[in-house]
Amino acid sequence: MEYALQLYTVKDFVEFDMDYTFSRLQEFGYTGVEFGSFYSYTPEEINALLEKYNFKVLGAHVSIKQLEDEFESYLAFNRAIGNKNIVISGAETYDYEHMRDAIDRLKALKPRVEAEGFDFHYHTHDLDHKRNKKTGIVPFDVLVNECDINLELDTYWEYMAGIDPVEQMKRFKDRVKLIHVKDGDENRNPKYLGLGCAPVEAIVRYTVASGLPVIVESEGFTPDGITEAKRCAKYLKKLYPPQE
Repeated sequence: MEYALQLYTVKDFVEFDMDYTFSRLQEFGYTGVEFGSFYSYTPEEINALLEKYNFKVLGAHVSIKQLEDEFESYLAFNRAIGNKNIVISGAETYDYEHMRDAIDRLKALKPRVEAEGFDFHYHTHDLDHKRNKKTGIVPFDVLVNECDINLELDTYWEYMAGIDPVEQMKRFKDRVKLIHVKDGDENRNPKYLGLGCAPVEAIVRYTVASGLPVIVESEGFTPDGITEAKRCAKYLKKLYPPQE
């Protein structure tokens, strides 16, 4: 099994030394990365490191506003590093006005992004599934009904929304191209894979069986991102021991 890391997990290292960070991730068995930010690195610097460590690029996260404001330059940067997956990192969906605005902007961006040769995705959070008390509307339902954007399911946040992540992957199998494998407790505190309440083993096994890339994300920085990435990799190796 191959697995990648969302680099937000190691943001306390990667911003300052991507070379060192990639060397440690390779040591732990990661074969790919998903960017949360490019920080001050140039495409040339990133390409050199991707080649050095033989890493695949699974995607890059961006806000709606940044993509709107930097549309041409942002896509040019991603094209230069060989990334095909543009992922909206989330949106404000806590009231109807914000939800409506976000969805309308996603609908406008989708054909523009795809016309440039990229796949367009939305990263889910538990609040996307929270029914608005005034309107009775569930933002996620409006999103998937009005905008045929791909979904990057964050399996921990799906679980925290009261949804079975595996069943959600099955339900939207034609639209789910990327998965975040993440864990945490019932109080929204991040945990290493296997130490929280999410059904991580079932999620990983279904993801692998479906041929989807396993993208690990851990957000606790306990005691630091590198340690979290290492412990998550250790968990995955227990599920799928490396072949000799």
